Amino acid sequence: MKQTFFCKLFLCLTAIFLMGTAEGFAQNSFTVKGTVKDPDGEFIIGASIMEKGTTNGTVSDIDGNFTLNVKANSQLVISYLGYATQEVTVIPGQSLNIILKEDSETLEEVVVVGYGSVKKSDLTGSVSSVSTKDLIRGGNTDAVGSMQGAMAGVQISRSSSKPGSEYNILIRGLNTISGSTSPLVVIDGVQGGTLSNINPDDIERIDILKDASSTAIYGSRASNGVVLVTTKRGKKGDVKLNYSGYAGFRKYTNLPEMMSGDEYVQLAREAVRASNNNVYKPDNEIFTASELKAIEDGNYFDWLDAISHSGIMTNHSLSASGGSDIATYAISTGYYFEEGMVDPEEYSRYNLRASVDVKPKDYLKFGINAYGTHTVRDTGTGMLTTAMRMRPTYHPTNLITGEEETAYSNGRYNPLLTQKNATNKRKNYNMMGNLYLEILPVKDLSVKTTFSPNIRFYEVGQYLGPYTENRSGNLANSNYEKNNYTNWMWDNQISYRFAKKEHRFDVMGVFSMLQNQEEGLRGVGNNLSYNSLWYNLQGGTTNSSTSGFTKTSLISYLARANYSFRDNYFVTASIRVDGSSKLAEGNKWGSFSSAALAWRLSGEEFLKNVDWLSNLKLRLSYGQSGNDNVNPYQTEGATSAVNYYMFGTTDAQGYVPGNMRNPDLGWERTTEYNIGLDFGFLSNRISGSIEYYNRLTEDLIMNKTIPVTTGYTSVTDNVGSVRNTGVEFMINSENIRTKDFSWNTQFNFAYNKNKIVDLAYKEDLSSRGLSLQGMVGDYNNLWIIGQPIDINFSMMTQGVYQLGEEAEAAKYGAKPGHYKPLDLNQDGEITDADRVINGKHTPDFTGGMTNTFTYKNLDLSFQLSFQSGAKVYNQYLVSYALEYNTQNFNNLKREYWTPENPTNAFHQPSSSDPYDRDKGRSDTWNRDESKACASHRLGSTDYLKINYITLGYTLSKAWIQKLNLGNLRVYGTVQNPFIWTRDKYAFNPEQMSVAIGSTDFMTCNAIFGVNIEF
Repeated sequence: MKQTFFCKLFLCLTAIFLMGTAEGFAQNSFTVKGTVKDPDGEFIIGASIMEKGTTNGTVSDIDGNFTLNVKANSQLVISYLGYATQEVTVIPGQSLNIILKEDSETLEEVVVVGYGSVKKSDLTGSVSSVSTKDLIRGGNTDAVGSMQGAMAGVQISRSSSKPGSEYNILIRGLNTISGSTSPLVVIDGVQGGTLSNINPDDIERIDILKDASSTAIYGSRASNGVVLVTTKRGKKGDVKLNYSGYAGFRKYTNLPEMMSGDEYVQLAREAVRASNNNVYKPDNEIFTASELKAIEDGNYFDWLDAISHSGIMTNHSLSASGGSDIATYAISTGYYFEEGMVDPEEYSRYNLRASVDVKPKDYLKFGINAYGTHTVRDTGTGMLTTAMRMRPTYHPTNLITGEEETAYSNGRYNPLLTQKNATNKRKNYNMMGNLYLEILPVKDLSVKTTFSPNIRFYEVGQYLGPYTENRSGNLANSNYEKNNYTNWMWDNQISYRFAKKEHRFDVMGVFSMLQNQEEGLRGVGNNLSYNSLWYNLQGGTTNSSTSGFTKTSLISYLARANYSFRDNYFVTASIRVDGSSKLAEGNKWGSFSSAALAWRLSGEEFLKNVDWLSNLKLRLSYGQSGNDNVNPYQTEGATSAVNYYMFGTTDAQGYVPGNMRNPDLGWERTTEYNIGLDFGFLSNRISGSIEYYNRLTEDLIMNKTIPVTTGYTSVTDNVGSVRNTGVEFMINSENIRTKDFSWNTQFNFAYNKNKIVDLAYKEDLSSRGLSLQGMVGDYNNLWIIGQPIDINFSMMTQGVYQLGEEAEAAKYGAKPGHYKPLDLNQDGEITDADRVINGKHTPDFTGGMTNTFTYKNLDLSFQLSFQSGAKVYNQYLVSYALEYNTQNFNNLKREYWTPENPTNAFHQPSSSDPYDRDKGRSDTWNRDESKACASHRLGSTDYLKINYITLGYTLSKAWIQKLNLGNLRVYGTVQNPFIWTRDKYAFNPEQMSVAIGSTDFMTCNAIFGVNIEF
């Protein structure tokens, strides 16, 4: 392997330095010399030569030579990136000539692409991958959370901070206006799985198919991308036992700073003053007697501290694997528990997995893979909202009478009582897996049939006692819901591979059947006289029940062919035909095709002798995927029950069409072009890829506005198209590699631009306002051609009216202390016509970086993620910062306007402003707060976050052998230790638009764990 002069000089100096630090030896040591070469006879510079079981070692110099003092009867371990590690026994006086072989696992890494796999070097589409070591490095309990910031073009955000919450995955932007944006999850071939149910310790790797040429093989289910999960399977060899476990705790971080007791008291005074012609009222007209006592004594109560606490978390996994030439197996079990910050919130997960692969004959193979999960989750009842709104002047007991308080003067209920009288428990039982039989009747021909069931039972029980804010002293309510999901898929696959001289072919065909069935039952019991949870619904004064059933099916035919010439030129083509029961007659079938080309330039003669170039491959792909994103039976014109008839004094139930039937509803289609460049330099010490994509989704399935004279306001139809374009960049680099120290970096970056291209229903929006001049779209739904799907359309705040601006403020029904609106059209009124497009909900830029350092047996790694370019409705800012606050609630600490403090930051408390909910808005805007908001209610979600920092220590080989272990590593991890936000009020930027009662504040987690291999 040829090297540049400077590379040789640098590594030579490194080798000299390292050799100078070699350890001393006993009198029975001797010197061994040797040379390290590659299979072509080229000298390898910087190869690591270590005495096995010690830290004694060196690296090869610019001529591949090395010299090392070793003990008698010792062995040397020789390793180098891209080559298989080799062990040799040293003999005194003998010179060693080491020839390292290329590491096939490194150079021929296998990537799962759906119904098969290919070598990464042969890949033609856009696929991102993450391995098991990356998944468990950060100690994350959820496989999706472990991928945050790790892959370009894959935006991952947590839906809630409550224990057991799932993550949202968005691949290459929003592809649909009203449908789901979640990708298809395939776990060991089982489609429709849930990643949050999988123990990360059980996962071998995750491959994400991003471009349509890769996803087309999954046809109608892949328009939002595909997440392929491969779990660990058994390998030939002795039994291997592995244990992984950790324990730790969670604490709130990045909490909002609320007003102190004295600050709140002054706020309450100012709020009353604002509605009393700026004249203060005495405190006894504002506060209760108990509150006056608290103010007098300076005795204020911290409600958040009272209902919250640090939460513990623990995880344990035990696995065994092994096998023989005939059969291999892998079994594992896992347990995870996470305590919420607010009782009774908690989450527990139990996993059990088993896989067996049997090959009794060369032509026969069969096996089974089964995965069982049971989770129990209590999400609480949103009492965090109540706690944050409680005045610090309130106490759990009345300071005058000493009696326990239930309800308070601002309508809030004692959250400490709610904690004892409410629960919201969810149980999930999930069993999935597959059974397969594979026959190889002749060489290179494979016939395989796979049956994959996925069965889930889901239960929800909620109880709200009398002493909760929801019931406010009334009798208890309870409800219970039970759902059964039974899904199965049957795949029949035939594959043929053959090679002739410089040609390689791989063809595959599949016939697949899929069926989904769901049954649900829900019961409600009102006015229960005692706490029977949800086990005595009939004990209420009133009760009701509902039930439902749906069943859908999909039949598919697909084929794919791969061709390679000289391992430099690659062609992939596929076609899939799907028939969906959910679409209308005559439109049930859709076909989706793809084609991809790749050219490995580094394999050409004109680049073979470029020393620094290890890999250079150009990729070009085209593909289509589909979406049948409609509710079951929606195209059939379902009926709804109404009480239209009376027989005497008794109502009789009749039925009317519940929706307008559309017999022409067809497939939603996504077409994508992708250009990619893979590169590697300096023996792949620097490697990565650059991607450009252009994705168009047409015939979008969504509700189209229709004349009300039809009896309906909308109908589900194929009504528009959306385009996503973007660039992705990923780079891996081995920055430093010496005998004792290494530093590796992974960095990724992605940019996405989203816009609506066309709509079936559209109008000229010029009359709607100056900001919409020349634009066309659907105003009721706020879909504008040429703009992103998820825009904000807000009125603009220009500070606060000051003293001396009374006349100007009066024109808009305002006065000093009110927000000053932008009258865009200068008509003297603040209406919808004054709104402007003010950002969008999804970011323009996303990315992340992971750094891993090793020094001898120590390892240190940290990962960060970032996003930029989005604005959302700041729910916390509105709920806890003067908005609609008539001195009832505690308030976020912030500066506000008073006659003595004429700030432009925020308005006078308890002062109605020109952005009143019912002023200047149509009904459409009232129903959609996120679009109706004013600019001061929007916040930037830009952030830079350190996801985790992990420090580990691996026991030395000598100690491992003494303890008769395979490996032992201890580590400590801190998650979410730091976050930097552009908006000071973005306390949790990933969930800023979610009410705090439905989510939670961010937590910083500290865990300590161990990995043991027996």
